[in-house]
Amino acid sequence: MSAPPPLCSLDGRIGPLAEARISPLDRGFLFGDSVYETMKVLGGHPLFLPAHLARLAASLAGFEIPWPEGLAAEIAALLAATGPFDGSLYVQVTRGAAPQRLHQPGARLTPTRFLLPAAYAFPADPAAAPGLTAITRPDWRWQRCDLKTTALAGSVLGGLAAAHAGADEVLFAGPGGELREGGHTNLFVRHGEVLETHPLGAVVLPGVTRSHLLDLAAGLGLTVVERAPRLADREAWRELFVSGTLTGVRGVVQLDGTPVGDGTVGPWTRRLAAALAARERAAAEEAG
Repeated sequence: MSAPPPLCSLDGRIGPLAEARISPLDRGFLFGDSVYETMKVLGGHPLFLPAHLARLAASLAGFEIPWPEGLAAEIAALLAATGPFDGSLYVQVTRGAAPQRLHQPGARLTPTRFLLPAAYAFPADPAAAPGLTAITRPDWRWQRCDLKTTALAGSVLGGLAAAHAGADEVLFAGPGGELREGGHTNLFVRHGEVLETHPLGAVVLPGVTRSHLLDLAAGLGLTVVERAPRLADREAWRELFVSGTLTGVRGVVQLDGTPVGDGTVGPWTRRLAAALAARERAAAEEAG
């Protein structure tokens, strides 16, 4: 499908992205005092919208930012103005603009809402996508990764480290060598005949795609255990893959310069990639 026009919605007003203006005193700009969601869009339909809005509500509650009334209507209006496309919808809510640059927000502010659609070329056959490479780094991020904040300096630095190493993704490890998640993905390891993924908590994001994969894996008869994969067990790993809203399911075939398993995208990874793609297509058709 063709790319959407360069539109956005700012505080409910739809207009050209180039004309959008946000106050320099907005706390999202000054302090990263804001949260966001990214949704996959197929044919102009946002996939799994209730789950994304529920996670957004949880992030807002964690920041003590009030839910912006009318946000769902603003999303619908922007997508209607944009027209059918395949890609993403970015939704950011900040605490708002204050009269002064103070660390404490003070009086209750009006949240700023910024919505941005973008075209994205998804793989025609996700199950056949080539493998990725990754590096590991100690988890230097803050300890509330369950809140989807725009303050992503830790992930940005991790991404830079991966780029410098010629890798596609960074995987963050805890102090005991337990793998937590990627810079912008959740992760799964096939350890023998068990699929491992870090349990939910403060150090990992409750991924919407992750949740679907747990359900799909059960439907495929794959055994899943929510426990942290450990780098010490790497010799027994048969597959490693990462997941995310726009990433889908992508196998990691090399970690820190050495192969994972036999160095190819494994069968469990491909089966789950195909199952997720089928669920997404069904969701888009149902929405249409």
